[in-house]
Amino acid sequence: MALVFFDMDKTLLSTSSSTNYVKYLWRQRRITLIEAFNVALISVEYSLGVLDFPRAMARMSHSLRQGDAAAVRALCERWFAEELSRYIAPRALARVREHQQRGDVVYLLSASTQFAVEPVARHIGIPYRSTELEVVNNRFTGGIVGPPCYAEGKRYWGEHIAGQHHTPLSECVFYSDSYSDRTLLEAVGRPVAVNPDRRLRRLAQQRGWPIEQFY
Repeated sequence: MALVFFDMDKTLLSTSSSTNYVKYLWRQRRITLIEAFNVALISVEYSLGVLDFPRAMARMSHSLRQGDAAAVRALCERWFAEELSRYIAPRALARVREHQQRGDVVYLLSASTQFAVEPVARHIGIPYRSTELEVVNNRFTGGIVGPPCYAEGKRYWGEHIAGQHHTPLSECVFYSDSYSDRTLLEAVGRPVAVNPDRRLRRLAQQRGWPIEQFY
């Protein structure tokens, strides 16, 4: 039995959930042009590897401060059912099932918030760890619970989960598309680059890591 981690955006999914969500909100007329631009800017910074993730999450969580968490959750459930579910990559899902059939424990690790990640994880039937926006009495506080699940934070949560399963990271598997995940990729025993961005492809080639195409 092995412990296996899957990144979500552009790994398990063939799209970026944040970009897809903004497009969905725009079509539903639930977002302003300025808000759409800010999210698009975050996506570009992420793609270029220059994103200050904690600051970006702070901006986003502050904008949601005192917002209705139940309403956001319900909206994200509709978004997943109507739009995002179709972007679950069949080859990625098949790989998840292969691991499960071998008796491996599969986790979804994502920098996205719990509102985007939970419906995906529940649909597939696997546990998850995400960047968790703090909610008190159904209201966003503007804070984040624990380290964001991004870059070093993703390694932190990988180590935390591995510790719960009494498994060293050197015996774990991690599938990811992003160079931002390199610290966890370098820590696990079997890193797999999936549809990798340019910098991750170069790193994988240098390290001799397998490179796969899920979509």
